[in-house]
Amino acid sequence: MTEERFYQILEAYGADPAHWPPAERDEAQCFAQARPDLVALVIDDERALDALLDRLVEPAPDTALLERRLLARLPRPALPDWTVPSAVAAALVLGVCLGFASGAVMGPTDDLDAIYADAFTGYEQDWVDWLGDDA
Repeated sequence: MTEERFYQILEAYGADPAHWPPAERDEAQCFAQARPDLVALVIDDERALDALLDRLVEPAPDTALLERRLLARLPRPALPDWTVPSAVAAALVLGVCLGFASGAVMGPTDDLDAIYADAFTGYEQDWVDWLGDDA
């Protein structure tokens, strides 16, 4: 471990050996123990700087928790209610199917007069009598 590299580690990672790179931690601690008079002042300065930075810098929040909190505050998009359109579509499909099925039940006929007679039989009656006094 060179003196220059030791100072680089102190400047980059601070005075706490727990923050030093694991690959160089043992060498740096041995260097500091071997030359205490040379590094004592620098380590004291770095400890003072670390103390100032610890007071100024807040620890980073848990990003997953922060993300959940932010997403919880966002308005949820309103999903369309498909109940009524689905019911209308189902009724339409059912009506068309029943209409075609009734034609198949009746079968083909060439007697259109009989069909019209059956369809319009009620028009011969007087509906005003049926309404009674309300008419």
